Parts: sequence; C-alpha cells; structure tokens
Amino acid sequence: MTATIEAPAATGTPAVRLTGVGKAFGRTHAVQGVTLDIRRNEFFSILGPSGCGKTTLMRMITGFEVPTEGTVELGGVPATGVPPHKRDLNMLFQSYALFPHLNVRDNVAFELKVRKSRPKAEIESAVRDALALVRLEGYGDRSIAQLSGGQRQRVAIARALIGGPSLLLLDEPLGALDQKLRAEMQLELKKIQREVGVTFVTVTHDQEEALTMSDRIAIMDGGRVLQVDSPEAIYERPATRFVADFIGTSNFLTGPLDGGRIGVEGLGSVAVPGGHGLADGSVVHLALRPENVRLARTAEELKDRAAVLGGTLQQIVYLGNATRYHLILADGSGFVAESRGADRSGLNVGDPVYAGWDPARSRVLPE
Repeated sequence: MTATIEAPAATGTPAVRLTGVGKAFGRTHAVQGVTLDIRRNEFFSILGPSGCGKTTLMRMITGFEVPTEGTVELGGVPATGVPPHKRDLNMLFQSYALFPHLNVRDNVAFELKVRKSRPKAEIESAVRDALALVRLEGYGDRSIAQLSGGQRQRVAIARALIGGPSLLLLDEPLGALDQKLRAEMQLELKKIQREVGVTFVTVTHDQEEALTMSDRIAIMDGGRVLQVDSPEAIYERPATRFVADFIGTSNFLTGPLDGGRIGVEGLGSVAVPGGHGLADGSVVHLALRPENVRLARTAEELKDRAAVLGGTLQQIVYLGNATRYHLILADGSGFVAESRGADRSGLNVGDPVYAGWDPARSRVLPE
C-alpha cells in the first residue's frame, strides 16, 4: 500500500525540494541537474521559452513523470514511487477541464463527492466558501456554458482548492483569456493565494504574468535552471545574457574588459559598472535596459552621462504608457531607448542622435 504524502508541521521545510533532478526521453535530456527549493506559502513561477523543460519539471513534481535521476520531496517527504493521487497537491490546467454536464456547484464539489470523506452538509458548506473565495456567490446553479472565460477560470480555481491541498500547480493558467482579463486574473490569483496560504507553482512563458504574480521566479532554458530570484532581481540583476534578453528588452554591447571599460568593435570604448568580479581581458556582454537610456541631439547635452554612443534615429513607436526609440549605431547594430508617456523629444526619424546612460544602471554579464 502506498502512503499519502502530507506536509509536516515544521515551517522551515520547503513545500517542494528538487535535488539533482533530470529527465531524459531516449537521447533527449528535457531536464538536467535541477536543484531547487520552493518555499511554503509562496507564489513560485517556472518561466522559460517553449521546449525549455518547464512542463516536464512540473510533471515530475506532480508524479505524472518519473525522474531519470535525482529526487523530489514534497513537504520533506520523498515522493519517489508515490502516484499523483496520493500526493497532497492539485493541478489547474489551461483548459480548466470542467465538466460541461455539471453545474458550477457540482463541478466545485466533484472532488469531495468522489472522496466520500465528508458529510453532505459539510461539502455544501465547503462549496459555498470556495465560491465566495473566487467571488462567485450565487452562481452555483448555473451551467458551465453560461459562464464567461474568467468565470470558468474561477470555478476551476475553486474546485482545485476545495480539498485543501498544500500545493497547487498551474499549467499556463491564464493562457485562454484575453489580454485585459489576463491582467485582472493575475492580480486575482495573487490575492487568492495570499488568502488561502497554499503554495502556488505556475508554469508559464509569459514574462509579465510571472513578474506580476510571483514571489520568486525560476528561469529555465535548455532543461536547466539559470536563475532563481525575486521578480525585481530577475529584471534588474539578471545572471546571464539569456535571462536579460528573455525578461523584458535589453541592449547588448559585447567586447573585452579593460580597466573599467569594454572595447566594442566599431563603437570604441564604453564605461561599465564596477563590482562585476570579472578579469580584464574577459569578453563580456554589457546589458542595458531601454528605460535607462537618455537621448539628445548633441553629445554635449549628455555630459552628465559617463557612457555615450552616437547613432541615427530609425523609428519612433508609441506604446501608450511609453515611447520607444529605435536607433542604428555607427557599427550598424540596433539600439533601443524608451521614455515614459508620449513622445515629447522633438526628434524625427532620420535625425542624428546620441544615447547616454549611467554605467551603474547597466549590467556586466559573462560570455
């Protein structure tokens, strides 16, 4: 008989601990050497491009996939050999997987009725509480076909949480919603997670979604975890060029380090921030966010900036809350600057311009 995994009382034990976890499908290594702790009661996102291994990693947590190597622990208890239905977790799918022939109330109550572990009155009370949690009071008698996409999402969340799992895994949970509703549900999911105190682990390729909802984010590529950190640290202090390029928009200048500057072919010497710990002669990438760049007609206007490059303004794009300026530098490479709000620069496409920035706002990354 297989034991059910239940979380022990010790608050210091991670909700999930992965140690050297890998998964191979024949000669293809979908996940490689992942060691990771997911804390209790945090909203944790696994973020990366398609094919990076994030879904396979989640499936090993749920028990739908068995690791080729390494170990998975849930609440401090080894999960090897424990089937999915014996793990103290639940899963929310992108498709919601709701039963169209059942009304809202019966969809939410389904798990408790199947378990037959609670009396009818207690199940009804739990359903009322779950619907109140997702702000669907009074919707119990409605059919699934009568609900909007956002309401169906809420029903799926209520059903996933009604059994009181210690861990809820969400696979691209907002992928079926339109952009405005996605933004609303991001905040709603974060609010619900805080109220119920359950560990949420979401898998997504949506950067904004991960940054908005997460306490911490794991960035994956090629089956490996490249960085685990807070949303702010992931954005402001990326550990690799891939992370800096995948999260948001970055400009990159590449060249060898030489006494606090890098030599960029075709552009000359550019100042870099200190404290990077890399030796002179190392080829590095200087990553710079567009919002940290200031544009001017002359280099003299940027004399307060330690790093300045000249170029030609190629395109101006109004984004609503910001204006983005696309430049062509002297070496023919692209460069992007961004300012808040509408374009008030007076610059026109084709104008010669200078881009300046404080080197402290840039980031030196190894080759």
